[in-house]
Amino acid sequence: MTLDEFTDITMMVLEEQGIASYAPTLVAQGMIQVVQGIPEEMDQRDAIQDVIRRASLGGEEILFAVKSGPGEVTTGSYSPQGSTFQLISRMPQGYTVAALDSCDWWTLDSGTSH
Repeated sequence: MTLDEFTDITMMVLEEQGIASYAPTLVAQGMIQVVQGIPEEMDQRDAIQDVIRRASLGGEEILFAVKSGPGEVTTGSYSPQGSTFQLISRMPQGYTVAALDSCDWWTLDSGTSH
């Protein structure tokens, strides 16, 4: 699955369920994982990176989607060669997608914590 395909699927989920109830999602090793049980006080952007680190998924290509701001979901493709990101934004006319040159909260490429 490509990042564009994953982003399209994520947009369909958002159109059906809305952003408020969206849970971080990973695609790795051919499996889709919705990350549940994140404490309310924990930033979902940190949580999804923690899941990747704990599961030792950092050495393979993964796709992810996570709420990254009010009315926003960031999708991305991460591999040892680097990361690519897209931003889904809720607008009055529906959802839009834009490519991101970088993602300041994503720390897995640098090996540091947020």
